[in-house]
Amino acid sequence: MTNLTAPELESTAIAVGEAWAHELVRSLRSDDREIVGAWPGTLREARMRTRIAVRVKLELATFEELARVAYVAARRAWQGVSDVDPES
Repeated sequence: MTNLTAPELESTAIAVGEAWAHELVRSLRSDDREIVGAWPGTLREARMRTRIAVRVKLELATFEELARVAYVAARRAWQGVSDVDPES
């Protein structure tokens, strides 16, 4: 099992999501692209990133919840810097 506590796991998932969003924003800005519209990430990507960051064996339900936490944190960080898509 794990030596990490639930709050530590959740904090890790939040950090994963925020880093993911910041990474994407930096990448788009370096290509002179706009940060516009809804969060482009997927839950599948959140699972992958969470799996890499949380290197302990977890129950599937716990892992899925952490991936959702990471996804929501990424989406929230993205929404903090993105502009509304004028075409939507």
